[in-house]
Amino acid sequence: MSDDADLDFIAAAMPAFISEAAEQIEAIETLLLELEEQPDNRELLDSLFRCAHTVKGSAGIFGLSRVVEFTHHVETLLDKMRDGVIALNPDISTLLLQCNDQIKFLVDTAADESADTPEQKDTRADLVIRLKSLTESGAVEKPAAAVAVASNASAVVDNSPRVWSISARFGQETFRNGMDPLSIARYLGTIGKVVSVRCSVDTLPPLVNLNPESCYLSFFMELETAASRDDIEGAFSFVMDDCELDVVAPETPGQKLARAIEEMPETPRLGDLLVSVGAVTQDKLDQVLSTQQQTRGMPAVEKPKLGDLLEAQAGVAPEVVAAALGKQQKLRESAPSEERYIRVQADRLDAVINLLGELVIAGAGATLLARGSKQVALVEANLHMNSLIEEIRNGTLGLRMVPVGETFSRFRRVVRDTASSLGKEVNFEIVGGDAELDKSMVEKIADPLMHLVRNSLDHGLEPPQERLAAGKPAAGKLVLSARHETGAILIRIEDDGRGINRDRVLQRAWNRGLVEQGMVPPDDEINMLIFEPGFSTAEQVTNLSGRGVGMDVVRRNIEALRGSIRLNNNVGKGLQVDIRLPLTLAIIDGFLVGVGKSKFVLPLEAVVEVIESGGNNVKVDERGRHCVELRGAVLPVVRLRTLYSVESSNPERVSIVVVNSTRGQYGIEVEVLLGQNQTVIKPLGRLFKTLRGISGSSILGSGEVALILDVNSLAELTTGAQAAAIAATTLNASAAS
Repeated sequence: MSDDADLDFIAAAMPAFISEAAEQIEAIETLLLELEEQPDNRELLDSLFRCAHTVKGSAGIFGLSRVVEFTHHVETLLDKMRDGVIALNPDISTLLLQCNDQIKFLVDTAADESADTPEQKDTRADLVIRLKSLTESGAVEKPAAAVAVASNASAVVDNSPRVWSISARFGQETFRNGMDPLSIARYLGTIGKVVSVRCSVDTLPPLVNLNPESCYLSFFMELETAASRDDIEGAFSFVMDDCELDVVAPETPGQKLARAIEEMPETPRLGDLLVSVGAVTQDKLDQVLSTQQQTRGMPAVEKPKLGDLLEAQAGVAPEVVAAALGKQQKLRESAPSEERYIRVQADRLDAVINLLGELVIAGAGATLLARGSKQVALVEANLHMNSLIEEIRNGTLGLRMVPVGETFSRFRRVVRDTASSLGKEVNFEIVGGDAELDKSMVEKIADPLMHLVRNSLDHGLEPPQERLAAGKPAAGKLVLSARHETGAILIRIEDDGRGINRDRVLQRAWNRGLVEQGMVPPDDEINMLIFEPGFSTAEQVTNLSGRGVGMDVVRRNIEALRGSIRLNNNVGKGLQVDIRLPLTLAIIDGFLVGVGKSKFVLPLEAVVEVIESGGNNVKVDERGRHCVELRGAVLPVVRLRTLYSVESSNPERVSIVVVNSTRGQYGIEVEVLLGQNQTVIKPLGRLFKTLRGISGSSILGSGEVALILDVNSLAELTTGAQAAAIAATTLNASAAS
């Protein structure tokens, strides 16, 4: 194949590689941070090695030598750690995290070598020197028992190359999916010696029927290599769906035992597996287990592994032990459930969601026509169709729901590095990471959360000396949590730091003219001043904060998602930041109401009940606010007709819809109740962006436009200080009458 063809292949397949590698790189960071907390967890270490090995192997298929060469050094260090030669410590963990950042850079710039600046090359060279210093001379010595086991085992290990027979039949869609079989064949040549190769013409059609865009290639190769079966099969990882692959090696007696283990039903313990296939007798196994029992008090790094002891004392072939360990790993990985996944481009899913919205609107229009026809059969058929549309809606929206824990996990690294740079000790905890949120919202909330987390670390949590002087533990506590709450999701960032200095915030607000000099607003309003543009109470500018940039953007971005942000401040004890977001930005169940000729939609999950209002006899202020008594309690109410100056015939009988909000319950006075309605959310035009209490619009089946009420924003207009005064006046008037 020509160089131009190679470049075309790499360009076509590169997005798939970058996407796959990005997942592995993210997993490496997560596993490293988990391994810091559980340094003796072998499963985490094995998973970490597999991720690095996968990135290296995939990069090799694409001829990305920079990624392969650098990742090889990382893989070597991880291999030494798996062998117990090197133990993880904070310095090594930091080094591996920095290496992972470099791998990410190399992957992201794989198609653009010019982005690899001299500075990046110097950084990479320095990392390689540090990696080599560990793997070549910085090993932690094993204890004598472990060394004896390792040396005895090495006599049994056969690292000599074997000749593998590889049969690969590629599907006709291989080229269209951006893959090139010849690049795989060339990669196999880099991990061993190609003894022979031949192509099959069995699937080749007559020339007149040949499609140049279809793949008819099959090849049979004999490859002499010391690589494992997994390494060889890994070369085909990107074409597994379009390839029938068979990898066979001449079987030794040990390999026959290994195959028997692979074909066995589930058996939980390593010894049981080996006894079952006749690789070791029960008596010999008992002797080995007794030897292992004698090392019980030794540190985990120094303990000889059962597999090593079986090789050294029982003469079990290394490939048999490896097969048994591999069988156990597969059983662990497949134990919860066999789940299958398929990748779908986000824009395709968005297009389906948009079409679904149009289907909901069309279905609502068909319902109106069916009711107007008064044909029972047509109405029933339409009801059935609408129920199916609702099921499709719920299922399709569910495809975009992802656990927020995936986003939260990214902050472990941020907290670790930021706390280190500030000289602070932090215990970071994630709670409720399995709560789900629309993926589009997860992507948009990541940056505001990042800013708030850094703000807690910089401004909230005190240095260790200051915390000890205040009677607190030296290590601060930072908790990032999520939970579902009445049709929304509540994300909370909570720390046990110093909290917001109310007096300092107020003084800065006076100085900047945000609050009239000498005026003291309620504490909640003072705390929210930190979200004003350019506001900062930092005494000095740092790399993280102090310039007054960011908090206003945080609030603006959250409100753009129809969300809200609230602060709960406890001076000297910490700050709690609550962010409430709708679960989706696409379609909701709504409660349709009417005022005059205008239609409004309330989120159905916010609606509590409907009660009768006092009608036009109730006195309201200029914003339409008044109060009613509901079961012995005062309920603030807002009249939409007055608030939005809606033309109306002022009917005598009106209703109050009682809703839940972040400020508690309140009522919305409307004139007509039109029932439940599937609501497709459309953004407001630029002219209406500043309209308070309205979060969006929707098109009804009749073609009319309905405005979607934001119950939390509307609550601020309804339950403020003025509303309290109105409550007293209203109830006094009611008592007098």
